[in-house]
Amino acid sequence: MPGWDIKPDAVRVVLGNTRDKAEKLGEELQAYATTMESAAKWAGTMIQGEAPKDGAFGPVAGALGEFGKNTQDDLRFLIVRSAKSIRGAAEATRCYENGALEMAQNAQSAAAQAPTPKELKGEDQK
Repeated sequence: MPGWDIKPDAVRVVLGNTRDKAEKLGEELQAYATTMESAAKWAGTMIQGEAPKDGAFGPVAGALGEFGKNTQDDLRFLIVRSAKSIRGAAEATRCYENGALEMAQNAQSAAAQAPTPKELKGEDQK
C-alpha cells in the first residue's frame, strides 16, 4: 500500500519478542494439560475412605476431563493463530522491504484470516 511507512528493524524486534511469548504460551499450555491430568487423578472418587484406583474417578475428575476436552480446540486455536500472525507479519515486512507492496498487503490479509481446519490440524504449515 502506498501509505505504508514501517520500520522493518523495529518490526523484527517486536516479532522476536512476540515469538518468545508465543513459545512460552506453548510451554504454559503443556503445563496446563499436565496439571489438569494430575488434578483429575487426585480428585478422588465417590467412595469415602478409599484411594482412587486406576480407571476410577469421581465427579470432579469427570468435570475436569470434560472441561479439558471442550477447551482443547480453543487453546490450539490460540497457538496456531499466534504463529500464523507472526509468520504473516514477517512475510509482509519482507515484501515491504523488497518494494512488493501488493504482495505485502496480500501477506498481511492472509495472516489476518482465522486459521483453516487444515492449519489447526498442523497439515498446512508453511
